[in-house]
Amino acid sequence: MNRIIDYLITGRSLTKAYNKHLGEVSDSYGLNRMEINVLLFLYNNPGYDTASDIVELRSFPKSNVSKAVDALTGRGYLEGITDKEDRRIIHLRICPPALEAVKAARERQEDFLRFIYRGITKEEKKVVDHVLSVISHNLKEM
Repeated sequence: MNRIIDYLITGRSLTKAYNKHLGEVSDSYGLNRMEINVLLFLYNNPGYDTASDIVELRSFPKSNVSKAVDALTGRGYLEGITDKEDRRIIHLRICPPALEAVKAARERQEDFLRFIYRGITKEEKKVVDHVLSVISHNLKEM
């Protein structure tokens, strides 16, 4: 098969498997996938705490992130804090009621990583991580 097709199929398969892993958290906590993605992004990336950061770094549609942030804020899972220097910037903070769901989602992320790296040595994982980092950097230059 064509190598480019293999890459695209693998990317799609990774996304499907990742979403399946997080599906249990969606069901258990009544959160949709975008809401889980927003919470996980904020939890996993301290210092990147605005909706714009999520849109830019995860390449999610702005409207989807906005809906998720509104829903999470309405449930008391997120709080918006106005930036002291630029009141147009709203920093997002995970609130205590969301922590159980975030912990469950984070555990599912770790399970997913263990699953996809199954049978790969630590040395091979370092190579994979390096190659993916270089590919990611190259794609950002497009």
